[in-house]
Amino acid sequence: MTPRALSAALMLLASAGGCATLDTWQRETIFQVGQAQTRWYSEAPEGTERFDIVLANGDRVHAWYLPAPATPHSAPNEAPTALYLHGSRWNLHNSVFRLRRWHELGFNMLAIDYRGFGDSTPMLPSEDSAFEDVLAAFEELKRRQPDPAKRFVYGHSLGGALAIRLAAEIEAEHALAGVVVESSFTSIVDLAAGTRWGWLPGLRWLVTQRFDSLARIETVDEPLLFIHGTADRVVPHEMSDRLHAAASGVRGGLRELLKIEGASHSGVSRAGGETYGQRVRGFVEAAGELAKGKGLQDG
Repeated sequence: MTPRALSAALMLLASAGGCATLDTWQRETIFQVGQAQTRWYSEAPEGTERFDIVLANGDRVHAWYLPAPATPHSAPNEAPTALYLHGSRWNLHNSVFRLRRWHELGFNMLAIDYRGFGDSTPMLPSEDSAFEDVLAAFEELKRRQPDPAKRFVYGHSLGGALAIRLAAEIEAEHALAGVVVESSFTSIVDLAAGTRWGWLPGLRWLVTQRFDSLARIETVDEPLLFIHGTADRVVPHEMSDRLHAAASGVRGGLRELLKIEGASHSGVSRAGGETYGQRVRGFVEAAGELAKGKGLQDG
């Protein structure tokens, strides 16, 4: 997703097209589903279970499940499980390096392609359709990981906005131990406002796909870890500062912010090295202990 391209599309279509055309252009520009998905293509890691989550209307949400490696002291079902939500433009095959990184940290990994991406049902996604897919994946997460204190959601970029919406809207209180948001933004409106088109009157009202994390974050109860690279040229890293500051209602006050110096939008998990791993592990352990103390209930 390129903020400049989004703003240009908004202005062009506002003058030349109707609301339906404007909405279509925004969805195309934000999600960027297309041939670019073939770049950086990697096969699913060895041991990955590939399957479809079938929605009520018959649509398919393609999913991967990679169990944590068993150790002499633990089995995969004893490890924490993370639902990974990717960003725009790239599908699961382009996200293998992030899945491997978290798998190496000891997680069972559940990941999905939103409809429109990868092997899921072809369509032009929207914020609401992607969120429907996330809700279906959350039900699968609950099935795979019965212990709410071991359930986590990890969202990158656009996936971070979907992770925040999930935490804000799930009906079952305390059904999730924590959320990790990487390289994400406050809202699409704020991204557009940060471009050369930001001065134009009425820009805010032209956005139909709002992904308004800043408005939702205040209602999130789950502990939060925000991670951002300081050399991110897609999403200003200061947006994570704003999200962190606004997350005032999290359980036990557990909200953390990690900046990775010199890391790009996509390269945080690799550039962060041992610091990245230590902070993720530390957050998960703290959130898990807090969840046990609060007696989380499945929902």
